[in-house]
Amino acid sequence: MGACMTEPVDRLADRGILQREELVDLLRYRNPETTEYLMEKAMAARSRYFDQKVELWGRIPFTSYCKNDCKYCGLRRSNQFAPRFRLAEREVLQYCEEGYRHGIRHFLLEGGVDLSYAENDVAHLIGMLRRKFQDAELILALGEHTDTAYRHWMQAGAGIYLMHQDSCDDAQFRRIHSSNMSLLKRKQHMWSLRDMGYQVGAGFLVGMPYQTIEQVAEELIFIKNFGSNVVTVAPFLPAQNTPFERERGGNGEMVLYVMSILRLMMPSGLIVADLGLEQALMDGRKRALSAGANIIVTDISTEEIATRYRVYNHRPGKRGLDERLLVSQIRAEGYRVETTG
Repeated sequence: MGACMTEPVDRLADRGILQREELVDLLRYRNPETTEYLMEKAMAARSRYFDQKVELWGRIPFTSYCKNDCKYCGLRRSNQFAPRFRLAEREVLQYCEEGYRHGIRHFLLEGGVDLSYAENDVAHLIGMLRRKFQDAELILALGEHTDTAYRHWMQAGAGIYLMHQDSCDDAQFRRIHSSNMSLLKRKQHMWSLRDMGYQVGAGFLVGMPYQTIEQVAEELIFIKNFGSNVVTVAPFLPAQNTPFERERGGNGEMVLYVMSILRLMMPSGLIVADLGLEQALMDGRKRALSAGANIIVTDISTEEIATRYRVYNHRPGKRGLDERLLVSQIRAEGYRVETTG
């Protein structure tokens, strides 16, 4: 038990930012009293802009191949035990049709940096989905590509690109990523996407090996200054056959705390409750709504695809939940789930 840090929380709610030292203290001295107060403020901030509306994003992982060798990711190139797959266009279309029947109007196409999918192949897939689902939003999370590819995919119909900074500390970025990647390049990709007109999704993992409280504060400040209107914070989860497989997973409660801070920093932004929360916390995504999130990601592919897409280790029975059950649970909490089915 401890004293509630009402003053810094109130300043954050009023100004949308704190001094770096204040933000570090708010993160470092987290306690139940401050957590409760912070979440109340986050809920109020979200309600002012979104009322009780929640969006569902249907995720389709369409390739588990990746040219990169990031130390935390189960899809890393050198993981010889990772089950690899590539979905055909017809399979992606099939999953989107199923999600559409359930009222989903936001499709997240996600995958490793798979150079076997040419720029034109991805553009053709996006164009096909845009023609088929004209009232849907298409979201990409495909890693770093060329500016030409980004423009092509936007012209084909994509509107949001998730490109997380992962770490604003150069040394930390190099500790967790492939040797062929750099923080400067990552930021350049993010700036290019933003300048082209994409809504760019920033974000990072909480509890990553070597991560410090000061670094978490820097991530939040970067997101604020970058002006991202879509943010994902999720727990680090160790994946088998990676250098970090024996590391401790991130604290799910800390993720919700950080999410609440983000809501006060960007009250009108889109804050995503990622599938990884289900691995770290019971009802993690539903609980994220109480921390200020307003986007829920759910798998709309098959059980087989979801379990073979091993970015982290999936616990048995922890797949992205039956869609109708998830919707009914959220609605039972008083939220208005945005579906049209």
